[in-house]
Amino acid sequence: MKNSKPTWKEILAFAVGDGGCNLVWTTIGSYLTLYYTDSVGLAAAAIGTMMLLTRLLDGISDLIMGSIIDRTHTKWGKARPWILWTAIPMGLGLVLMFSVPSGLSSGGKMVYAVVTYILMAVAIYTACNLAYNTLLSLEAPDPKDRVTMSSIRFFVTMSVVLFINYNCNNLVGKFGWTGMAAIFGVIATILLLITFAGTKERTHAEENTSKKQENKISVRESFKLLFENRYFWLLTVVFVINYTVLGVNNGLRIYYARDVLGNVGLMGTLTLCFILPKLIGNLIYPYINKVLGKWKSMMIGYAIELLGVLIMAFTGTSFTTAVIGLVCLGIGGIPHNAGLFAMVADVIDYGEWKTGVRLDGMTNSVTSFGMKVGAGLGSAIVGWGLAWAAYDGSLTAKGVAQAAVTISGIKTVFTMVPAVLIVIGMVALFFCNLDKIYPQIAKGLEEKRANEK
Repeated sequence: MKNSKPTWKEILAFAVGDGGCNLVWTTIGSYLTLYYTDSVGLAAAAIGTMMLLTRLLDGISDLIMGSIIDRTHTKWGKARPWILWTAIPMGLGLVLMFSVPSGLSSGGKMVYAVVTYILMAVAIYTACNLAYNTLLSLEAPDPKDRVTMSSIRFFVTMSVVLFINYNCNNLVGKFGWTGMAAIFGVIATILLLITFAGTKERTHAEENTSKKQENKISVRESFKLLFENRYFWLLTVVFVINYTVLGVNNGLRIYYARDVLGNVGLMGTLTLCFILPKLIGNLIYPYINKVLGKWKSMMIGYAIELLGVLIMAFTGTSFTTAVIGLVCLGIGGIPHNAGLFAMVADVIDYGEWKTGVRLDGMTNSVTSFGMKVGAGLGSAIVGWGLAWAAYDGSLTAKGVAQAAVTISGIKTVFTMVPAVLIVIGMVALFFCNLDKIYPQIAKGLEEKRANEK
C-alpha cells in the first residue's frame, strides 16, 4: 500500500501524545492520594474504595467507547478526532481534581472527589486514551513499525514521568496543588493537539471498518465476537496486573521514601532508578524484540521484576536495597511497555483472522480498561494498605514520624503485593503466546485481503 509506513515526524507526533496522557494520569496516580490524605483530609480507606469502584465502572465505559470509535467516520479518521475533542477537557479535568474547595464539609469534599474522579476517569480519559491507543494499529500496518512506535512512545512517557516526579513537589510548593495541575494540564493539552495534527490513519483497518461492514455487524454481534477472542481476555488480565503493580509502586513510592527511608527528597532518585532503565531500554527494545519476540521477552521481564520486589522485601531496609530492587523493576518492565501495547494490535489481527471482522476500538478497550482498572486497584491497595498500616496523615503536618508498625506495613504493601500480582501475571501471559502463531495469522490475512481486491 502506498505510504503505508509512518514517517519519523508522525512517529514523534504519536509519541508525545502519551506524554500528554501521562502528565494527567501519572500525576493522578502518584499524587492524588497524597493530596487527598494530607491536604484535603480524606480517609485513606475511603479514597481507595472510591477509586476502585470508579475503575470497575470504567470497564463498561471502555467497551462502549471502543464501540463508538469503531463506528466513528470523519475526515480525520475514527480515532484522531477523539484526541482532538478531549485534549482541552483532559487539562481542565486535572485542574478540577486537584482543586477540592476548602470550604466544604468532609462529606462535601468526598462528594466533590467522587464526582470529579468519575468525570475524568469514566468519561474524559477513557475517550482520549482509548482513541490514542487505537491510533497505533490504524497508523502502522506492520507489526515491526508498531514495536518501534511503542518504543519511542514509552521513551517519551518515561521522560515525562521523570519530569513529573522531579518537579511536582517543587511546583506544589510554589503554586499550590491547583497551580501545579494547571501547568501540567496546559502542557498535556498542547501535546495531545500535536498528536492529532501530526498523525494519519492509513491502514487497511479503515477499509475493514467501513460503513458497509458496520451496517452488517450489530453492536451486540461485535461484543459477542470480541468476548470469544480468548487472547483479549488473557491480555486484559496482564494489563490489569501490570498497571496494578505500577499503581502500587507509584502511589506508595513517596511514602516509602519519606516514611520508610526517612527522606522525602529521595523520591526523585528512587523514581530515576525505576524509570531510567525503561528510558534506555525502550530505545533498544526493537532489537530485543527481533531476538526474543514479545512473549518471551515479557516472560523474562516478569522474572526480573519478581526478583526486584523480593530483594526489597527480604533484605534489610536501606537506600541501597531500594535502588537495586527498583532498578530490577525498571529493567523487567521494559518489554511490558512497548511489547504489551504492540501485542494488542496482534490480538486485533487475530480477531480479524478468526472472524473476518476487525474491531480496533473495542479490542483496544483492553488497554484503557487494563490501565485504569489496574491504576484504580493499585490506588485502592495503596489506600487500604495505608489504613491497614494505621497511617496517620496528620503526623506529617506536625513533623512527627509514623509508628514503627506503620513503616513496616508500608514496606510490606510496597513489596509483597506486587510480588503476588507478578506471579499471577506470569500465569496469564504463559497462555498468551501470540508470537507462536502470528506467522499463520499474517499469511491468512494477506490472502484474505488479496482475495477482496
